[in-house]
Amino acid sequence: MKRLAKLFISVVFLFAALFLALNLLFSAFVKRNENEAVIWMNRVFSELQESMENEDPGQAEEKIAELDRKMQAGESPLSKKKGAPDRICYYPAEAGNSEVSLINKEDASVRLWALHHKGRIIGFVGFVYRDAVRVRLRLLMNLCLAAALIITLSVCFYINSAILAPFGKLAAYPEKLSKNEMTEKIPETKNRLFGRFVWGINMLSDNLENKKRRINELSREHLTMMTTIAHGIKTPVANIKLYADAISTGLYQPDGVINEKDAEVAAKISKNADDVTELVKELIEKASAGIADFEPEVEPFYLKEIEEFIRDRFAMRLEVLRIPLSIEAGHNAMIKSDKSGICRILSQLVENAVKYGNGEGISLNLDKEGDGFYFIVKNRGQVPDENELPYLFNSFWRGSNASGVAGSGIGLFEAREIARKLYGDIYVKTDPEHGEIEFTVYIPIDGPA
Repeated sequence: MKRLAKLFISVVFLFAALFLALNLLFSAFVKRNENEAVIWMNRVFSELQESMENEDPGQAEEKIAELDRKMQAGESPLSKKKGAPDRICYYPAEAGNSEVSLINKEDASVRLWALHHKGRIIGFVGFVYRDAVRVRLRLLMNLCLAAALIITLSVCFYINSAILAPFGKLAAYPEKLSKNEMTEKIPETKNRLFGRFVWGINMLSDNLENKKRRINELSREHLTMMTTIAHGIKTPVANIKLYADAISTGLYQPDGVINEKDAEVAAKISKNADDVTELVKELIEKASAGIADFEPEVEPFYLKEIEEFIRDRFAMRLEVLRIPLSIEAGHNAMIKSDKSGICRILSQLVENAVKYGNGEGISLNLDKEGDGFYFIVKNRGQVPDENELPYLFNSFWRGSNASGVAGSGIGLFEAREIARKLYGDIYVKTDPEHGEIEFTVYIPIDGPA
């Protein structure tokens, strides 16, 4: 809205500057025409005045009438000069002459020059210019500017309502896709301008989701292979280490005396066996850690922003599924952490509540207590067995309640890894009697710097 206000202010200032510039140019144009007219009138009047000094004053009207006729017919070279008037009139100086009323002619402006003969005024020469045309031209110019301003502002309003505002809502989706925060499609709208864009984003979302699913499958196969290899290596490495220890203690010597050279070689074998064991352990840890790719970006924000995010993400979908969503915030405290990370954690928990819940409702509680912030997600449905809870956050592990539900078993693992990178954790407890499961996300006040 601020950008739109700046745009409107800029447009108004632009038209104000244009209005001022055009009026100044018009005034300069009028001034130049006035100067040309004065030069023209001065030249013609000087010639008339000089000729009247030696002629009968009664001939003045005829002489001026003849000049006017030639001017109207284009026979006089003066008619082609800049500053030439539309008409030339003569007004005798005798009082009561009816032609004096020409001075007040509508749509005409008369410049009067006093004509002398032997030191006395014998009449007036009137140069008639139709200045009303200029007035109307200026009025028309300003009306056109006003109409252009109204049209431009109307176009700005239309662009804002039909393009900028809808695009502002859509602009966040690519960023959400890049951060794995998007869990549902962009709703279709009647706006034809963005129909193909919405379709393309949804298609991209499906493509990324399929690729992510495939990557998770490959990661699971990779981790399974690494685990299999690790367990396959552990037994022979343990035997090698056992044999090396036996050699180093002289167990295989006939007299039981330790052979120093054999003991030295056995120590090296034992060390290499330990190195292989550590290498296998490190490979397994790195293979698991690479699944949840997340680096915290700490910034201050309010708990209300988390609530708005969840409502914006799930409200429409849950309304269609007719699953009640209850969000309760103790207060709107400021938290300094990674907003995107917390949103990813809660999105995963709410997504699981939708997938594995019975549809009775989902509740989310946001609050601050003591040394940290607590985000509690509750729902009802088929809960995992009590003995399965310790494995719930393992990568690629799925509980007994996941039968028939699509998934890879990586979501809760990712959520916990993100929480731990924010120096927090996720805890789970179940109530099998009422079929209720509760996840508590803890984020400390003194999280990542």
